Amino acid sequence: MKYLRNDLREEYERIAKNVPDIEGLQHPLINFSDVLHAYFILADYFTDESSDNIEHMLVGLRSADLLGSALGRQIVSFGGRKKYTDSIEICATLFYGLVKDHAFHDGNKRTALLTLLYQLTLYGYIPSVSVNKYEKLVVAVAAHTVEATYPKEWKKFKKCEEPEIQTIAYLLRQMTKKKDNSYHISPTMKEFCAALENADVSYEASGSKMHFTRVEYSMWKLKKEKYQYTIPFNGWTRTVGAKTARDTLQALKIYDQYATYQDVFDDQEPLYALVDQFNVPLRRLKDE
Repeated sequence: MKYLRNDLREEYERIAKNVPDIEGLQHPLINFSDVLHAYFILADYFTDESSDNIEHMLVGLRSADLLGSALGRQIVSFGGRKKYTDSIEICATLFYGLVKDHAFHDGNKRTALLTLLYQLTLYGYIPSVSVNKYEKLVVAVAAHTVEATYPKEWKKFKKCEEPEIQTIAYLLRQMTKKKDNSYHISPTMKEFCAALENADVSYEASGSKMHFTRVEYSMWKLKKEKYQYTIPFNGWTRTVGAKTARDTLQALKIYDQYATYQDVFDDQEPLYALVDQFNVPLRRLKDE
C-alpha cells in the first residue's frame, strides 16, 4: 500500500498490525488483508484532494469482530462438512456478510462490491453486465429487499435454507462469465496487430521482428506497468501461430483483462476498463 497518501497508509498499517490474517484463509478465499486493501484503495480514491469529486469519508475499522464474522462465512461448516463448496456461493455469502455487518465506519457497500469483484476474478470470473446491475444488487442486499427486487429469482429458492444467499449466487452467475484458457484462432499478422491495437498495444515492425509494447494503469491510476514482447515477423499476410499468439497475449498481460482469447479479437471490453466504470456506482454507494 505504498501508493496511499501518508495519513491513510499510517492508519492502514496500524489496523493491519492489530488485525492479522486468519490462518487457513488463502486465495481464492478472502482474508482481512484483502478487505483492508480494498477499503483503503477506496478511501484514497474518494478522498483525493486533487479530484474534482472529493468527498468526506469517515475512515476506519469499526469492528474487527464483525469483519471476521463476515470472512468466516466462507468456511463455516457443520459436522465437519463445509456449508459452501461452490465458488459463486462462497462469493455470495461473503458479499452478503460484508454488506450487512457494517464492519467499517463508512464505505461498507463500496468495500463489499470491490471485494466481490476481486474474489470473482480470483475464481476466474469477470463481470459481463452493466455496472448498474451490480449497483442494484448491492442496494437490494443492504436494504433487505432482495425478494422484492428480484421476485422471479427469489421464487426459485424461497424454500431453501438461505434464500437470499442462493438468490444472490444465482444472480452472480447471470452477471459474470468464466475465463477460458483455450485458443483456437489463427489470425494473419495484420489481423493480430489490429486486435492488439484495440487492446491499447502499440507495435513496430523492424526487419524480421515485430515489437509490441503495452502500458497498463492500475484500476485506480496509482501506478503503471510496461510490458514488451517481440515475435518473428514474416509478413503482414502470414499467419501468426497459435503458440506465438498465446505467448504474446500472456506476456503483454492482455489475457488478464479478458474472459477469452476470442474476446480480444472481437473487440470486447477489457476487464480494467469495465471495472474502472464502477467509479460511479461506487460513489453512489456511500453509506448513509
